[in-house]
Amino acid sequence: MLKKQKVDFVSDAKFVKNLKIAIIRTDYYAELIDSLQLYCTETLISFGVQKNHITVFSAPGSWEIPLIAQEVAKSKKFDAIITFGVIVKGETYHFDLIANECARALMQISLNYSIPVAIEILAVYDIKQAKERTGKNDKNKGIEGATAVLKALSVLKQI
Repeated sequence: MLKKQKVDFVSDAKFVKNLKIAIIRTDYYAELIDSLQLYCTETLISFGVQKNHITVFSAPGSWEIPLIAQEVAKSKKFDAIITFGVIVKGETYHFDLIANECARALMQISLNYSIPVAIEILAVYDIKQAKERTGKNDKNKGIEGATAVLKALSVLKQI
């Protein structure tokens, strides 16, 4: 397991233990997404989230993630959402369209439902960049997604 990143959230073990986290991942680039999910899950558990409180939903692609996230948020069964996808730039506008609209929609869901949504949909120029951000290193965006929602939940708990 990678080095635990410092998270300045409320030292309330019961709070963290009771958190319910939804992970929404794509089926594209499954090997890369598997790594994001693994490191995210390990990080959440290392901070005290119970493994059986982490639910994974699969989306066919990044475009479908916001709809699933909206329904997850609407259900009020989860405290936070973490999203994983990989979009590699091709020769058309498709890359920009998908990346921008997913980010916009996920931010709107976060605001509409007052739920932290970590957007770890990697918009990269090539597979090498994706591998750098999904590998066994401190750049793994699965770790970043986990710590981001834990920090946000901690701040929200204090309000």
